[in-house]
Amino acid sequence: MADSADDSAGKKGIDRRSLLIGGAVGAGGAAVVAAGGLYVKSQLTPYIAPTAVAAGDPPKIAQSYADSHPARGEKPKPPAGAPHIVVIILDDVGFADLGCYGSDIETAAIDALAANGLRYANFRTTAMCSPTRASFLTGLNHHNAGMGWLADIDSGYPGYRGDLTRDAATLPEVLKDVGYGTYLCGKWHVNLSASNGPAGPFHNWPTNRGFDHAYWFQGHSTDYFRPGAIFDGTTLVDITARPDADSYYATDDLTDQAIGYLRTHRAITPDRPFFLQLAYSGAHSPLHAKPALRDRFKGRFDKGWDAVRRDRIDRQRKLGIVEPTTQLPPLSKGADPWDGLTPQQRKVYARYMEVYAGVIASLDENIGRLTAELEALGVHDDTLIVLFSDNGGSPEGTPAGTPNIFASALGRAIPLDDAEKLLPEMGEKDTFPHYPMGWANASNTPFRLYKQFTNLGGVADPLIVSWPKGIAARGEIRKQFVHVIDLFPTLLDAAKVKRPELYQGRRQKPIDGASFAATFASPAAATRREQYYELGGYRAYEEGKWRLVTLHERGNSFDADAWALYDLSTDPTELTNLADRHPDIAASLKAKWDKAARANNVYPLDDRNLIVKMSQQRTAEIRPLWEFRPPVPYLPVDASPLVCGLDHSIEIAIDRPAAVMDGVLVAHGSAPAGYVIYLKGGQLFYDSSLIPWTERIAGGPVPVGKSVIRYVQKMTVRPFDGGGTLFVNGEQRATHKFDKIIASPSYDGMSIGRDFGAPVSTAYSGANPFAGTIERVTIKVDSRPPTLQEIRSFIKAMQIKV
Repeated sequence: MADSADDSAGKKGIDRRSLLIGGAVGAGGAAVVAAGGLYVKSQLTPYIAPTAVAAGDPPKIAQSYADSHPARGEKPKPPAGAPHIVVIILDDVGFADLGCYGSDIETAAIDALAANGLRYANFRTTAMCSPTRASFLTGLNHHNAGMGWLADIDSGYPGYRGDLTRDAATLPEVLKDVGYGTYLCGKWHVNLSASNGPAGPFHNWPTNRGFDHAYWFQGHSTDYFRPGAIFDGTTLVDITARPDADSYYATDDLTDQAIGYLRTHRAITPDRPFFLQLAYSGAHSPLHAKPALRDRFKGRFDKGWDAVRRDRIDRQRKLGIVEPTTQLPPLSKGADPWDGLTPQQRKVYARYMEVYAGVIASLDENIGRLTAELEALGVHDDTLIVLFSDNGGSPEGTPAGTPNIFASALGRAIPLDDAEKLLPEMGEKDTFPHYPMGWANASNTPFRLYKQFTNLGGVADPLIVSWPKGIAARGEIRKQFVHVIDLFPTLLDAAKVKRPELYQGRRQKPIDGASFAATFASPAAATRREQYYELGGYRAYEEGKWRLVTLHERGNSFDADAWALYDLSTDPTELTNLADRHPDIAASLKAKWDKAARANNVYPLDDRNLIVKMSQQRTAEIRPLWEFRPPVPYLPVDASPLVCGLDHSIEIAIDRPAAVMDGVLVAHGSAPAGYVIYLKGGQLFYDSSLIPWTERIAGGPVPVGKSVIRYVQKMTVRPFDGGGTLFVNGEQRATHKFDKIIASPSYDGMSIGRDFGAPVSTAYSGANPFAGTIERVTIKVDSRPPTLQEIRSFIKAMQIKV
């Protein structure tokens, strides 16, 4: 029994000896496992990432990777709640050209932005495109930003360098540094135009001023159907090579690019906000409109600009954009009463306005596409949208309007009979029109004068701000004073971003503007109340309800200028001059203007006509010799040889295979203003085009093999009277005295071996490349300065007087 009990006990338990033995074995097994783990770990160490040090600490560096601890690069983080920002800039669109500002042109998409946010009734710009854009980008007064005038010339004075200052970080530069994705689509026009060629300098091109991506053009405007100088970053884009080239329209293209940027941004970096600057060419001349949109307005403007102005101010009063007591001023200089025009004038002039309305309608359609995309991406409510125009409606179409803005600008007014013949196709690709000054009066209702002037017709513009999550107000009007320099600090304020005091080693100029973000919530919030104005010798100063403006006449002494004083609280359209009644106020504002002028590099004042100023500056910098050995990249217009209207020669050494009968050798400009040397059927031709006129020199056959082709132009009186001669291998082939010689090319530049952009001649289609060899092109230009007689002749011939 005892044995049985022991056996039972042995089955139920473990004796002490067994426990000790088992423990020893277990410990040994664990040691073996542990040893194996250490071995495995030692083998895996090269593949185990070491932990990083705390953010902001330097890395800890040992002999080996395994014993070191890296510092992780911190990506910039925008402040919590920073909105997406979209800024839409319209060009030469007047105060009254949008439906929500009283227009008879339907702008449903733009009106929807206003209904979803705020309209500003007292927004001011600088009266011109480049200065306004420079002020927007930097928050500086335009002279302080180096852009006292256009980016077309460097006058040699601090306020007029024509190149955006590098002592002020741009809005995209500041936003990019805090983590925004930054994108530009459209007009830039703040880098010196001469720097726009393939050799730069590139320091002020958009991708060097804060934009991650830019699809853009430099200059006043572009051909809407066949642009000659659009860049993707720093790469020239050949629109004519696109599959959709025949249906191309710039406003659509810019919107497509913008939408593409936003889709990519949201797909790749959905955690980062974006900043998009969408700067349309519309409604700057040429007034290029899609035929269907143009014809939508057929007959709409037959009643004339006087009736349209009256209708617009009535709507503005009802909308609350202007006070009920606001009076409509008389037509400004350059515009005659509609009833005094002939039936033919009324017919032609009404058609120009139909084209203009078609341009506005296209802008609205595309803004609708953009806002729909913001909705589709789920970011609409988080997006702060700002829409404004850069200056008032333009008077550059002359009193009569024109089918070709270059013809008028270059002293070749197109007779009304010829303009009437073009009415069916007006605004299409074979025209380059601008509306008459009377319609600019309507665009700027209820204000006086136009773009380029410091009266309110030049500087009062629409401003719409929409931000569903940031602005509770819907459809309200804000009447506080706001200037374009105030947009920069306002957008930074909304994004909770501080502008750096140092940027890329440069101490930053103090901002001239001030945030008006408080007006988003309150119609009574205070804003800045003082601002100086100057453009082309026209001057003004605004302080509170008072506005002082010079009544300057070009060529007169600035000291002799009369200053008009207006009380905007009772006279918002500058009708009643109170300077004699309040001489102390006038004197005080004049002194303030002078003080601001000296602080912002406004002096010296320069009141030369736009065309005269550009021509005189450029002819003072003529380069007498150019030598090219193709292939040569396309040269944008301001980086091209200046030859038009001057004595010059173009020598082209070619090698023509027997099978090559056609092709462009040299092209400069486009059909609105340009010349081209080309072969057709083995024959040599020189064509000069100034829509609706063309002139041709036929140079006869060009032999197979090597030849030297030479074109020589001799002027009788520069830049309008002269003739040209063609030579082949030293033999004079043909000579011609021009009836309508061109004094400058259009927006297209120079191309060698093809016609890049819009073609100069109808004798061929497309780029018409030359399939032979162009060995060299030598251009020689007479760089003598113009004589006093030539200057007087040129100024007298100019049709654009502003």
